[in-house]
Amino acid sequence: KQYAYDLIRKVFYKKVTHSFVASPEILLFYSSNPKLMKFFLFVTVFVFALFFGSCDMSNRNAAMDSSQMDTIVCAGEDDTPLDSIIAKIEYVKLRSREDHPVGAIDNLMITPDHIIVADYNLSKSIFVFDRQGQIQTVISRLGRGPQEYLSISDVILTPDQKRIAVLDNHGKKILYYDLAGNFLFHKVTPFYGWNIKYLDEENMLVVTYGLGADDPGLASYPHNRDLLYCVDTMMRIRKSFMPNQFSRELSSYCSPNVRQFNNNRVYATHIYSDTVYQVTPEKMIPRYRIDLSPVDGIANFWEGLTPEKHKARMDKSFFTGNFFEDDRFAIFQLFGGVPLVLFSKETKRCYYLGKRSSTALGLYVGSVEFAYKDRFITVMPAYQLLHITDSFADQRYQKLAAEIAAGLTEDDDPVLLFYTLREPNH
Repeated sequence: KQYAYDLIRKVFYKKVTHSFVASPEILLFYSSNPKLMKFFLFVTVFVFALFFGSCDMSNRNAAMDSSQMDTIVCAGEDDTPLDSIIAKIEYVKLRSREDHPVGAIDNLMITPDHIIVADYNLSKSIFVFDRQGQIQTVISRLGRGPQEYLSISDVILTPDQKRIAVLDNHGKKILYYDLAGNFLFHKVTPFYGWNIKYLDEENMLVVTYGLGADDPGLASYPHNRDLLYCVDTMMRIRKSFMPNQFSRELSSYCSPNVRQFNNNRVYATHIYSDTVYQVTPEKMIPRYRIDLSPVDGIANFWEGLTPEKHKARMDKSFFTGNFFEDDRFAIFQLFGGVPLVLFSKETKRCYYLGKRSSTALGLYVGSVEFAYKDRFITVMPAYQLLHITDSFADQRYQKLAAEIAAGLTEDDDPVLLFYTLREPNH
């Protein structure tokens, strides 16, 4: 049924509906031929029957195949020095305009030719740099006009990496700009979302706050307690996933942690869950399960949630949903004194990373914020780099630290540190 729907949607919706909208004379052509008109009406009714008849089925999570899921075993103590996994450290000094500096880096996107930085709250701007960190353009369009945004909730790249999409939650729209900063067009969002990700060229994932029926755009939707919504290019809901497990009495924070890596892999984790899912237009696929049993942690915290259990959560270890993945490794950050877990996709081994590193630069591997291809990325404020250059015990990074700090002032833009990791030698 779903295959038939997708096939007809691709062929009929694109070829017939679009051409009909663009060319009304198509209707005359069909009406002049009874057989074609009969086929046209049959397909139309069939499509609508499939769409509405399968709405309930399509909104429920598909049966989840766990055969591709890796288990991430937690540990109480670390046993892998950070320096043993660092193969290479590279850096990029960002150089924005003096009158328009980068305040903070809330999102970072990299293409073969550009580094795109989004500062949601301080400068409320998007900065486009070349790969050497030199500023190319700044998108700063705060306002109420048709080409402006009231706020920045999220910034992403389109799948072709040629356009920047800005989610303005307060304005209920997504604005599109090219990499030169020119406004292109906008789309109205029918409901409130705080995060967006492209699943492919035809499907976008919208992450909601869990308002349910209180969101006017979702009030009539049968599964409005879901948190993840797959929409098509016209912002129409195709599927939804991950029902909200929280109530107003227990927690006001219920949105899942959603991340995208290399512009094609989208993952979602419900807060206090033990499973990381890859989200596709059709279903959620479990990819990683966090085994908290060795540290007596709480898995699937929201199951059987009570006010007492919610209050006592700080006494236990749990998975916060902070997870980063490059092409070779995955990093999991947990709460409750549990070491950072580094997982090798190749060997399927877990390494436990504490602070047993003799270099200040090495310590920042534990605070990665982004990933690109085979590298993890840490954002380091210029003033921090200037203050740690004299504190190295390991001579291997003295020269690199001095090189990065050369010419920096405390007021300069942050520096991007790129870590290429390796398997530790045992």
